[in-house]
Amino acid sequence: MNGGLARSSKDYYNLGTRTNMKYERGFTLIELIMVIIILGVLAATALPKFADISTDAHKSAVATTGSALRVGVNNIHLKWYASGKSDAVLDFIVAADSITGESLSVNANGWPADTQGVSLTLNSTQDCIDVWNAILDAGSPTVSSDTSSEYQATYDGSNDCTYTYQKDTSMNISYDSNTGNVVINN
Repeated sequence: MNGGLARSSKDYYNLGTRTNMKYERGFTLIELIMVIIILGVLAATALPKFADISTDAHKSAVATTGSALRVGVNNIHLKWYASGKSDAVLDFIVAADSITGESLSVNANGWPADTQGVSLTLNSTQDCIDVWNAILDAGSPTVSSDTSSEYQATYDGSNDCTYTYQKDTSMNISYDSNTGNVVINN
């Protein structure tokens, strides 16, 4: 019998019968249903957490862009202040606009105002776009007067701009050129 290693034809016949079922057990229907229920409960509790990730990403994008705008506005004002100026300056920073290559002018308070014209005040949607492009580097989020860019610029009167985030229009960045205040609303 080769040391008990050989099997008879009767042994091969019994491999598929009920007598050897204890060695070939699978999951019962009840066990499979329980696993499906547990997975369903886990998915139902985890799914809302993953849905918030998208909103958090948009909030972070607006916060980062708004912070970059705030730092740029403050840097220009500090440069104006350090230069000893006390009034509006035409072409204060030469070729600042990353899109048009125009120079950035500052208003009488030393805050960024426009890149085109000689008004030395921020007084139109185009001025809002120009200030954005002059302060933020090329490759930064885009801005336009319509909804075709990442942000839509609007002139709010009284030398104020609002930049509305187009992926979530409840989020925006506002800039007041009278005070240099940049507010991030997200």
